[in-house]
Amino acid sequence: MVFNIESDVLVIGAGGAGLRAAIEAEAHGSSVSVVSKAPAGMNNATALSSGGFHAVLGNLTEKEYIRDAIELGKGINDRTLVEILAREGGERLLELKRFGVVVHERSGGALVVGPSTMRGLGLTKPLVNYSRSRGIKFIENIIVTRFLMDEGCVKGAVGYDLNNDQPITFSAKAVVLATGGAGALYKRTDCPIRTTGDGYSLAYGAGAKLRDMEFIQFFPLALAEPGISQIILEGPIVEEGSIVNSLGEDIPQKYSIYARPLAQRSRDILSRAIMTEILEGRGVENTVLLKAMEVFNRLNEESWYISSSYKFFRDKLNAGKSPIRVAPVCHFFMGGVVVDEYGFTGVPGLYAAGEVVGGIHGANRRGGNALTDIIVFGARTGASAAKYAQSQVLVPFEPREVAELDHYKIYRARKACARVKPYEIMSKLREIMWLKAGIIRNGYALKEALSDLNKLSKTSSGLYANSAKMMLEALEVPMALNVAIMVIKAALKRTESRGSHYRIDYPKEDDRWLKNIVIQHSTNGKMLLTTS
Repeated sequence: MVFNIESDVLVIGAGGAGLRAAIEAEAHGSSVSVVSKAPAGMNNATALSSGGFHAVLGNLTEKEYIRDAIELGKGINDRTLVEILAREGGERLLELKRFGVVVHERSGGALVVGPSTMRGLGLTKPLVNYSRSRGIKFIENIIVTRFLMDEGCVKGAVGYDLNNDQPITFSAKAVVLATGGAGALYKRTDCPIRTTGDGYSLAYGAGAKLRDMEFIQFFPLALAEPGISQIILEGPIVEEGSIVNSLGEDIPQKYSIYARPLAQRSRDILSRAIMTEILEGRGVENTVLLKAMEVFNRLNEESWYISSSYKFFRDKLNAGKSPIRVAPVCHFFMGGVVVDEYGFTGVPGLYAAGEVVGGIHGANRRGGNALTDIIVFGARTGASAAKYAQSQVLVPFEPREVAELDHYKIYRARKACARVKPYEIMSKLREIMWLKAGIIRNGYALKEALSDLNKLSKTSSGLYANSAKMMLEALEVPMALNVAIMVIKAALKRTESRGSHYRIDYPKEDDRWLKNIVIQHSTNGKMLLTTS
């Protein structure tokens, strides 16, 4: 039996953007369903974040905020969206208190209160609790693989229910896409393993445009100790410690990296410098060293401010006595779906908010702007979707008929004769992206990566799944491949270096590239790249 769930507004994704959109849509009179791959509010980038917001509060002015965002974005941001972020960020941030979020204000932003290892839960958990209290419906452990279309309009979605191991359909008057980014397409990432770019592929398949997909932010410093999670590092241990190569050379000093805080203002150039040291043989087993013994010993648990706990570093890593191994990780996608100031994608019935959207951050993002982005545009998008839904009617679909049009049964049928495991495909994809389309790029490697992915696409035709978990992984593969190809094609087309996009064969910024690369599905079924 295939179930169909109806609502005025369907939100895909239960991170900060999806939750804020759902709350606003319900406040505007819509019935709302939120569908997510993980339990609501968990295992998403918001939950794993350090909980820090950069916004116009205290002494920071709108003018300064806008200038900072566009300077870091290297001039290719959507200025309208940046101005909205500056104008509404502070108010939206303080508004979170109404939903049960504990917010500690400071000049230039705020910090939400949550567990030391996942401060972002201090945002997502209260939003989930508030949403439930308002009657918003959550359908968890679902992967969505395409939209239901009616005469060019999005009218719902098809997914797979991992709890019951069967297809499921959703009928809606409007859909909000809030699936996050695609950090898990890279071998090293601090993003949840399920952030495989579903939303980019879904939007592309529905006819929406995407922009700036070549711009991917790598966080320069994350743990790289064997068997330990790739926890990102910031705060005093980074600012006061030393980042050194195997020769003992101070890397920021060697590359004249002076803009601080390093984790906020020098993410791209420090990531590039560290990766250069590793690739040129001055690393320590594909890492560099963070020497912060004196800082660790001076700090105490109360003054600790990084994305993990003081005791873990003191006891597990012995960080007060010896250096720790660090290396960059994939952290954030600046590119994504093209939207207007209300989150409308240009495809009737389809809206988007959060990291899945492109344009706000340009070629690079300032630290703290991501969380401000999700609450500002989550609210705007939820309101806009609810308003659109008021003029629409639900389109009836026959759930079983719709589901059987999809490829779920094909994957299931292949298990007897095929022997390609989804994990094997994803593992190869992540290796290709890290080595050939990562922090340091060149035309030859990018073309090689594109060829490698095309071969992987052919191999993936033999995927099989013999469990719900494998089904989830198998359904992620085609979407992940699609997004990886977008990244590589855009990186190949941009023959310059700008922000987080660095090509050693075109190492300088070129004013002729002060424009955006736009990707869309062409009428002949091919991926079309244009500039605007």
